[in-house]
Amino acid sequence: MTSRPSPSTSDASPHRGPYRGQTIAVGTKHGKQHQLEPAFRDVLGAVLMTPDGIDTDRFGTFAGETARIGPALDAARTKARLAMTLTGLPYGLASEASYGPLPGGWFGHEELLLFCDERLGIEVLQGHRSLAIPGLAEQVGEVGELGAGLVGGLPDQALIVRPCGSDVSITKGITDIETLRSAVSTAVAQSPDGLAQVEPDLRAHHNPSRRLVLVRLAASLAHRLATGCPACAAPGFGRVDAKPGLPCRICATPTPLVGNEIHGCAACDHRVDRPVRDAADPADCPSCNP
Repeated sequence: MTSRPSPSTSDASPHRGPYRGQTIAVGTKHGKQHQLEPAFRDVLGAVLMTPDGIDTDRFGTFAGETARIGPALDAARTKARLAMTLTGLPYGLASEASYGPLPGGWFGHEELLLFCDERLGIEVLQGHRSLAIPGLAEQVGEVGELGAGLVGGLPDQALIVRPCGSDVSITKGITDIETLRSAVSTAVAQSPDGLAQVEPDLRAHHNPSRRLVLVRLAASLAHRLATGCPACAAPGFGRVDAKPGLPCRICATPTPLVGNEIHGCAACDHRVDRPVRDAADPADCPSCNP
């Protein structure tokens, strides 16, 4: 097994902290180290290393050939721990994404990024939710029936094609119209319904909107790891929960909006409530706007 460290090429002065000069193993098969590396280099002064040949698809795939067992956090932890085992490093990093219903009834993308520190015995989790998705699946008899949303994303946003009613043949990573046309034709012929399902390829290396989320999430997590706990100085102090109940600016009735964020330590029980803002707009108030 060989590994590829990411060299430091930035002139930015990283924060001093426990991870300056350290190497962190990344559990990814799909190139996510490219989105994570800049923030971990510039903010922490750390180097990322991805093991050659690591197979994270065995823990679940978006296309469904391998079902994810358990919650997203468990998958991220397993990926990070696998990278640590393969490299022999005490630090690991991995992400896991879900596309589906979000709190509040919206449909969107949730990405979790987990950092594991075996020496300190801590895990630091950072999450990001977004309503930006690369499109919805469509069932068609030919390419010409596809909406502009899916086809217009090529080549940056790749597509997946499968026969409706069967998973006999799944074609991933489609980035050009000719390959798409051929895959749809093949899937239609194999489908008992005579239809092909075309959907976005949600893997990071074929999904530009997800890569943007990973860049932002890496920056948030790196800054958090550069923040020590006020009580014990352990790295990773940051938001761990939130309390709804922000009062209405007019009548002071508690609203569903977050009033306080709870910031906590990954190593000890220290917690701090931090107000998000002073008051909610009456439009969000169940009394002023029932």
